[in-house]
Amino acid sequence: MTMSHRRVPEAQALLNTAFGAYLLATSVHAAAKRSEEALSWASAFLVLPFVLPTDTRNDLPTQAVHSMSAWLTEHPQHRAAFADRAAALADYTRASLRTALRHHALTVTGSALRCPRAPKPASAAASEEVADCARRAGLVGRWLAVVEPTQAYNLLGVCP
Repeated sequence: MTMSHRRVPEAQALLNTAFGAYLLATSVHAAAKRSEEALSWASAFLVLPFVLPTDTRNDLPTQAVHSMSAWLTEHPQHRAAFADRAAALADYTRASLRTALRHHALTVTGSALRCPRAPKPASAAASEEVADCARRAGLVGRWLAVVEPTQAYNLLGVCP
């Protein structure tokens, strides 16, 4: 079996809408713990492009000691690729949001998202990659909790 054939199931697992819903719920929950505010609907579209690509996820800090803008300054290659990744993952994010809403992992309040119950902790994940994605989703949620959505979109070079 070649490397590309082994990666297909991994890619399919990462692009499973239930997994996307879990990551979004983890991010929304972390955002609410950080600022007691709901995460904006628009900000939700920034979570998965940070977390799913392996190169970006591996470069994310393990703790939110850096601000998002400071991290982007240190990693311009990720800022340069972000708009294309966000566009490529927009349909997947929408499908993941629908799954999260359908299964009550997220609720909508005005134009914001809330997580009515805490997602399972990353340490309970089935694999280290899943746990890493969840930890990084929490970090991104904490970043997005303290940055206005328009500012986040501008920092990342993304047009809504």
